[in-house]
Amino acid sequence: MIARKIHRWNGAVFAAFLLLHFITHLSGLWGVNTYNATQDALRMIYRNPVIEPLVLASALVQMGLGLKLLIARVRRGLREPWARAQVISGGMVLYFMTEHLIALVLARWVDGLDTNFYWPASVMSGAPFTWYFIPYYSLGVIALFVHLGCALRLILLRWGARGQARAAFWGIVLAGITVAWLIVAMLLGAFYEITLPPEWLAYLHQFVPGFTP
Repeated sequence: MIARKIHRWNGAVFAAFLLLHFITHLSGLWGVNTYNATQDALRMIYRNPVIEPLVLASALVQMGLGLKLLIARVRRGLREPWARAQVISGGMVLYFMTEHLIALVLARWVDGLDTNFYWPASVMSGAPFTWYFIPYYSLGVIALFVHLGCALRLILLRWGARGQARAAFWGIVLAGITVAWLIVAMLLGAFYEITLPPEWLAYLHQFVPGFTP
């Protein structure tokens, strides 16, 4: 199917941006300033008038084709555990990306905020936001790695590497769980104290007036 091939190749291209995105997040383990400095440096690669529209287009294409393939796969049936893992993780990634892009538009272009470290940290600064965003970030990251693991497993099976396929899948899933835990713990302030700037407190007050971290 043409849609599946485009989804696969476009996913490989979009993965380059995801790699930079995770490098930014994990750099935050060394502090807020390190996160923001890393992000500023990497933004020179992907946030410019040429590359950024391509990244956004790639994300939208991946989401649209992903939804098309997900619906088609559900209609064919999900009798195999691997098919269920691929569809469920794909659906979760689609939900995560949809909300993430909407939130980006609101924060960056509507409210005019710099979506740096304090963007994800703001919604992880206390209840009621954490009730939603702890599972949102945790499951979003894990689902992405599960989906990538399913894709890598299929590639290895096509190459005849049956034994390596299962090991690669579980290795990627374990990596995803580790990365999710580190990012969530960091944003919750487990490694250092996080003080939100006034503009980000004002941003949260739009949703919960009088909110105090």
